Amino acid sequence: MRQLDRLLEVAARNNKLTKKSVELDGEDFTFWHKPMTIAEYQEAKAKSRNPEDALEAAIRLFVKKALDEGGSPQYQSDAIPVLQKVLPFDMASKLIGAMQSSEEDEEEPEMDMKSPESAAKKGKGAAS
Repeated sequence: MRQLDRLLEVAARNNKLTKKSVELDGEDFTFWHKPMTIAEYQEAKAKSRNPEDALEAAIRLFVKKALDEGGSPQYQSDAIPVLQKVLPFDMASKLIGAMQSSEEDEEEPEMDMKSPESAAKKGKGAAS
């Protein structure tokens, strides 16, 4: 078997739906998505080079990737302008951020992030 065929088999096995649950204003918004491909990443990155377009690119990616339990799209492209006009920034950030977090992230508690300066001081103290 060719190496490429083996890679394609592995990719197919890992192209499973992942369930994400996001609570917005006390309500559960659950969606599923498949892992982002290199092509999807490159497309989103290219469209987000301009800071003004970055949020629109993120919303477009969410609309494209958010699926129901059966793997069908939860939104159509006509949802993009509606979400941009109505959805508050913090809620949009939670939805988009949920796609970026891995399953391990969901199971682990949030870590208290320190400033780089305090982390450096802590690291120096541990090395002494």
